[in-house]
Formats: sequence, structure tokens, C-alpha cells
Amino acid sequence: MIPPDRHLALEERILRAVNVDGGKVLDAVAILLSSPAFGAAVGIALTLALAYRHRRSGAWRWVAALGLALVLSDAVGSQILRPALARMRPAYALPPGSVRWIAPAANVGSIPSLHTSNFFAMATVATAAWPAAWVVAYPAAAAVGWSRMYVGVHWPGDVLAGAAWGTLCAALSLAVTRSRRGPRAGPVVHE
Repeated sequence: MIPPDRHLALEERILRAVNVDGGKVLDAVAILLSSPAFGAAVGIALTLALAYRHRRSGAWRWVAALGLALVLSDAVGSQILRPALARMRPAYALPPGSVRWIAPAANVGSIPSLHTSNFFAMATVATAAWPAAWVVAYPAAAAVGWSRMYVGVHWPGDVLAGAAWGTLCAALSLAVTRSRRGPRAGPVVHE
């Protein structure tokens, strides 16, 4: 079933401002950022980095949180959210030729952007595990969101929903995998 076209006029204006011909280099960067292979490579690299950084204390927690966040983000996003929030992608909703469509995308629901949600899930877990990682993690996640609009396959609202969804999935995953230690010992008092 083809989802309905549900977009706001403001989203279309923003999309048209982002979905422009930026030249071969910018096209290549956007296509790379939007590729599933890039997402997989970043996920693997982040898993290895977390395992190494926390090898002496609780690496399993961070790796489990990352894995759970990505499963929630991607699987629940594609199987539950997209069908429930059915909305047509810009490349299919707008008249043919009016969108620069330069990356593959099936005619399935577009909200949330799962590329964006997965990267925000990774950024949230990475930053929780290593606070200085935000300097790279969040700009990378935002760049992936931008790329989804640039290549013509997501509305701005899809990207914002993806960022929120991925962050929520990571927060839930971090809560579930939180280390369960015994009661905190207070200071020792000698009488």
C-alpha cells in the first residue's frame, strides 16, 4: 500500500532549499552519508571503540546498549512507526522531476527517517559512554539527516522525528542495560 502524501508547506520549502544541486563532490558526500554501508561501518567501528574504551569495566553494557538501541530504532521504526504514521516520501509525493532524487528509496513510509534515527541512537550511546564523543557523534548524525533531504528521500519532519526517535531508543536502551550494582556504600564512620 502506498502511503498518503502528508507534508506541510514549510517542509516543502525547507526541502527545496536543501535538495539543490551542490555539485559532484557534495552529491558524493550526501550519497555516502545516506548509504547503508556507511551506517554499518560506523556501527561496527563504534562497537569496537566502545568495547576497547571500556574493556576493563563494563564493555558489555555499552555494546549491549548500542545493539538494543539500533534494534529498537530500526526494527520498531520500520515495522510499527512507519506503518502507523504513513507518509509518502518527497520523491514520490511531489511531481516527477521536481525533486533531485539521487539515492535509492522504496515507496514506503518516510517518517521517521531511520538513517537519522540510527545515527542519533549511536550518538546518544556513544556520548553516554564517552562524553567527549559528542563532538563527532552529533554532527555526524546531523549530517546524515541533512543527507536524507539532500538526496530527496525525506522531509525535514522525517529527519526531526528520526532524531527524536533514535535518542529515545538510546535512552531506553541505556536504562535497560544500566549496571546493577548493590546499594552504594556510604562513608565509613568510626565510633
